[in-house]
Amino acid sequence: MIEEYQLDFIRKNLMKYLMEDYLPFPVNKSVCYEWANGLNIKRGGETIIYTGCSYQLAVLGKRFDDVLPSLSKFKGIDRFSSILKVFYKPRDERANRILRNIASILSKKVDFGYLYEDEPYSGTILLELGMLEEFKEYGKKLIDFFNQRKVKKIITVDPHTHYTLLRIKEMLPWDVEVVNYYELLKDIKVRGEGTFVFHDSCLYSRFLGMRDLIRDVVKSSGIVLKEDEMVTGKETSMCCGGPLAPINNEVSEKIAKSRAEALKSVHTKVLLACPFCYANLSSYVEAYDFAEVISVE
Repeated sequence: MIEEYQLDFIRKNLMKYLMEDYLPFPVNKSVCYEWANGLNIKRGGETIIYTGCSYQLAVLGKRFDDVLPSLSKFKGIDRFSSILKVFYKPRDERANRILRNIASILSKKVDFGYLYEDEPYSGTILLELGMLEEFKEYGKKLIDFFNQRKVKKIITVDPHTHYTLLRIKEMLPWDVEVVNYYELLKDIKVRGEGTFVFHDSCLYSRFLGMRDLIRDVVKSSGIVLKEDEMVTGKETSMCCGGPLAPINNEVSEKIAKSRAEALKSVHTKVLLACPFCYANLSSYVEAYDFAEVISVE
């Protein structure tokens, strides 16, 4: 359990990293944009694909949750952070493959650009830790960032980034269209055998109202979903426990184990649509992101 003084330390350092580098952790920025290398996506434009660095940082965020309670005791963290920004490159090849597949599929239907090394983190961690004043401050910085680049439409690829941008639009004046890539998917097919139980993202299902849309997209690809109303129902589906991890990692893990066991009681292979759900559940169940198992016709 995180104490108040530890939360103050986290708040201070998160804002420091975000305001300086548009990243919540001191890592080399290449981890966020290297997935796009070699794809020939144009730079910038009015419509962009925006990862918010969520897929790329999800596994790192999981490690961060493990060390949070002890970080405030670490002496010389500022000097150490400066070194990490240059040399620490925690690449996640699985995340890179997912993002490449999403971009490749979308490129058949949509004209979009990408911001490469300029792409900023969304600010999700501030929102989910309840740091609303800091979230608004960073939100203003993001709005200025996108406005300066004349971005009019943002295509998101994960629920946390999508929800975060919509919350910024609620709190602050911002004339930009935010659309999720699931809303743009057409003529896709599953690769190989496609029977799964689906773990719904709480944000997609409960807060963004996209549960039925996403399930329609999944089923239209040829995937067969195994259902159990007590496990996968709209009102009964459980959270993966991930959002609780920064505050109480032990309870988060207990929730993840419980959710994994429930899912496995329906089917051994779990399909999901959120990098943080994968980070929290994949230790306990055979899990796949939807973007890992599909291709465009």
